[in-house]
Amino acid sequence: MTGPARRLDLDRVNTLVQTLAILGAGAWGVYTFVYEARIKPGLAPPTVSVTTGLARAGERDGHVAIRSTVTRRNVGETGVRVLGLAYTVTGIRARFGADAAPSGGPSAGGPSAGGRDAGGRGPDGGTIFAGGYALDEPGTVILRQGKLFSGAADGAEPSDLNPGEAVSRDSIFYADAKAYDFVRFEVSLVYTKEDDPPVRLRFETAASGRLALRPRDECRPEACARLRTTDFATEFSLW
Repeated sequence: MTGPARRLDLDRVNTLVQTLAILGAGAWGVYTFVYEARIKPGLAPPTVSVTTGLARAGERDGHVAIRSTVTRRNVGETGVRVLGLAYTVTGIRARFGADAAPSGGPSAGGPSAGGRDAGGRGPDGGTIFAGGYALDEPGTVILRQGKLFSGAADGAEPSDLNPGEAVSRDSIFYADAKAYDFVRFEVSLVYTKEDDPPVRLRFETAASGRLALRPRDECRPEACARLRTTDFATEFSLW
């Protein structure tokens, strides 16, 4: 093969290699874009965070008005369909002095202790002793409130959240400061991916008095398995 002919063939090979490299880079770019924009979000699980802000709004005749601001935020990479939410507000008393320790538990002058194993039972029932004071659990339910959204009940309004989107809900409730020392505000949120089939829900009251969300009887196992729940609780002193 003569010199000019050989050089021409090498130029053609070089051009072909460069063209294939450009096409490969373009195809990889398209795949990466499609994966990041479409495939990856579709594989990601739905994730919703819940925060609650409580603030004293006023007081009259020993009753405290408390404003609650509950914010639900989609912190995942895929769209979310919120199916339902439930609030439970419980009033709890604290006992101090020699009578604070539960029967069989540590004395009021003993070492400080806390938690479920500190001479008492947890929020499901009984009394928690915590170094000089005891909390009467589970307390008295002041408020139970729930709402079902589209997909969980017929004719309900939708409540979908795009990634990064947040929705807040304000309400006011009242607590007797003479009867309770603090209140516990509990939130339960049930949701699925936006493109998953909806699941019908119902409300249920637990033994502790807490309002919960449960699937209806006709819920199929595969549908129930797609349900996600976020629970959050915060406490607010009435002093």
